[in-house]
Amino acid sequence: MSEQVKIQKTIYGLQSFNTVVDTNFSQLISTPTVKPVIPDKTVAEFFNDYNTLFYEIPLSDSDESHLGLATRSLDYLGISLEDLQTEISNLREENIDLKNQILISSQINIGTQI
Repeated sequence: MSEQVKIQKTIYGLQSFNTVVDTNFSQLISTPTVKPVIPDKTVAEFFNDYNTLFYEIPLSDSDESHLGLATRSLDYLGISLEDLQTEISNLREENIDLKNQILISSQINIGTQI
């Protein structure tokens, strides 16, 4: 029932390792399937148009809104809007706790001075 399995091990030196193994992690980089569109506006022209249309852009409920633009920009930066909201909420709670600690500390100090 037992079966003998032969294991073959290949050892590479530094020079041959770099020629055999891809160390650039290219398999992890996704290559775009669509060629990027070359914009017909410059970044400065885009922001000029954005400033002109600023109050006509809806606040939310669409990808073509202020919230949609902000979410898209945050995604590009690798930042989650939900993570930012959670951090703000946590900081607010911490701020309330610190204010309460200061209030309690100041009441204790006032009580000991009388």
